[in-house]
Amino acid sequence: MSHQLFDELIGTPPAPTVDLKGIVRRERRLRTARRIGGSVAAVLALAMAGGVSVAVRDRGPDATPQAAASLPAADNRFRLVFDTDEAADASAKRLSQELDRALRKVAPGAKWIWMPEHLDEPRKPDGQPPTFTHRGSPDSVGGSSGISYQGREGSLGVSISPDEYPDAAYGPGGFHWPCQLPQGIQEDTRYRRVCEAGTTPSGARLKTETLTGKQQRSVQHLIAIQLPGNRMLEASVLNMVGVDESAVPAQPNAPLSMEQLKAIVLTIADQVKA
Repeated sequence: MSHQLFDELIGTPPAPTVDLKGIVRRERRLRTARRIGGSVAAVLALAMAGGVSVAVRDRGPDATPQAAASLPAADNRFRLVFDTDEAADASAKRLSQELDRALRKVAPGAKWIWMPEHLDEPRKPDGQPPTFTHRGSPDSVGGSSGISYQGREGSLGVSISPDEYPDAAYGPGGFHWPCQLPQGIQEDTRYRRVCEAGTTPSGARLKTETLTGKQQRSVQHLIAIQLPGNRMLEASVLNMVGVDESAVPAQPNAPLSMEQLKAIVLTIADQVKA
């Protein structure tokens, strides 16, 4: 069939409705955009990688990633509990541990030495911190031992007891903190007494005393600090090791000064919470 006959049978074909040239142009543009976009992405990736490597290099080979925000420090303080014998024993044991730590911190090189608690007591080995006991009391705990420091020997004792005794004849807390003795209490004429009342850095009550024996030349430093929960921490250091002043020779000086004793007591008090 000739081309003319074919035209006559089907007529003139309609103009195409699909813009082929436009499709081709758009496809070319898309391919170009993809090539450009890929190049830009590659450049950005390289730039970012370079930035990271520079940052790591600038931090040095031993640098570590920044740590997360630190958690609050754990509260390792202890509470004085005397509700049961078991709780009182636990409080006594912790007090002994805190005294040992405080002594080693304030007076490095100090050593515990045996000190008898009563006459004719068999000798025990040195090097043992005092064993604290509540001695059956529902609200008190204490203990003492001998110490040796820089050639001086003596005794060191610590106790914790109620701050106020409402039924005491002296009145509530009447005999703890004022330096003046309560009415009706006579000063022991065997000693020269020097007393000073004040407060701790945290505002708690504090009292220091020094008793000097007029005959035996004994020197005893005492300190009392108010604790939370109606408690009072007392400590003393004496320039003698024994239970009978008349039979034990006094050292020229106490093994610890008042300032050292005060530092020990403050260190212990900081570990006691309400």
